[in-house]
Amino acid sequence: MTELQHLTFGKEDANITVEAFINFACPYCKHYFFAADEVLTPYIENGDVKYIVKHFDKTKQHLLKGTVANIHLDYDDPDEAIKYIRDLYETQEEWTVSFETIERKMEDELRLAPQKHADDRSLAINRETFERDITGIPTVFINGERFDFDPVEDNQETIQEKLEKALLN
Repeated sequence: MTELQHLTFGKEDANITVEAFINFACPYCKHYFFAADEVLTPYIENGDVKYIVKHFDKTKQHLLKGTVANIHLDYDDPDEAIKYIRDLYETQEEWTVSFETIERKMEDELRLAPQKHADDRSLAINRETFERDITGIPTVFINGERFDFDPVEDNQETIQEKLEKALLN
């Protein structure tokens, strides 16, 4: 079996590793994602942070639409995948209305096809979430320690402030 590729940015030997378990259909993950995108990008570019995005294919009906989107992303091309993820979060309210809408977006509008390793990656991430006692999203770890923020109460600016503070410690 081929080694699974997670969506990873930054140097492999960076001093800080940030892992984010998210779902593209989750509105709370949207706030986290844009906060992390703003804060982590300079650290990634400087070689200080390795950022790993792990899409958690949750079984709630609304979140399953995120799973449909996720299976179309090519994790072997992270720079291209991140562009699609930004677009998915920016247009989240439009494509989460139905399964047909997200399928049309991914296949017709973005011209993406389902990826062959998506099922194996999903199963591996689900096993990992069970082993690490992850039940909700977004769940974030910095160097293996759970990053504490309130996805319901914290807005993007608050998350940015907390992330920045955690990275500097």
